Amino acid sequence: MTRTTISPNISDILQLLENFPINNKLETEIDAKVSIENKKDVIQRLGINSKAITFRDIVNLLTNFIKGIYSTDTKITAVGRLSELRKVGCTYPAQYLLFDFCLAALEGDHLDAKLFLEHAFQIIGLSNQFNLLLSAIVYTPLTNDPDIRQLLTLLALEVQPARLDAYLELYGREFQTRYQIYKEEIMKLK
Repeated sequence: MTRTTISPNISDILQLLENFPINNKLETEIDAKVSIENKKDVIQRLGINSKAITFRDIVNLLTNFIKGIYSTDTKITAVGRLSELRKVGCTYPAQYLLFDFCLAALEGDHLDAKLFLEHAFQIIGLSNQFNLLLSAIVYTPLTNDPDIRQLLTLLALEVQPARLDAYLELYGREFQTRYQIYKEEIMKLK
């Protein structure tokens, strides 16, 4: 898989999930190749030079998208990426649910992560494809995989509450443990 100067949007990347056997959990291995030949237009926009990809490839495409690697426009900032995330249903209130989901998943508390994800999907309206990806991550579970942890950390960075200090005080000791894990994961990004 190679990158071109085409700037994909998040919907293009998430369309590739339609080829994967996912019923809440990923029904194949994270590195198993799945044919994407029926997505020729998406393959072209994303600049993929392969007829098959893995779930890990999709995770890495999303990670690169959040990092801004695909952006050829230097004017695109975190605000631009956040607006792209909003296209898949991440509105301002959902940021907190998504942030809590990411932290619970990073901690390995899959029950809490599933609950936060279900609330984000049902109440706020995450897109089906984005929900499918996040469901596969916590229902399989894949949260110990380094690529998945990087995606969760970057996603949490993008949607973390504006007044994080007040948020930390509000949720107390249990949240502090999750937050510490999150800070450790951020250090790994540097």
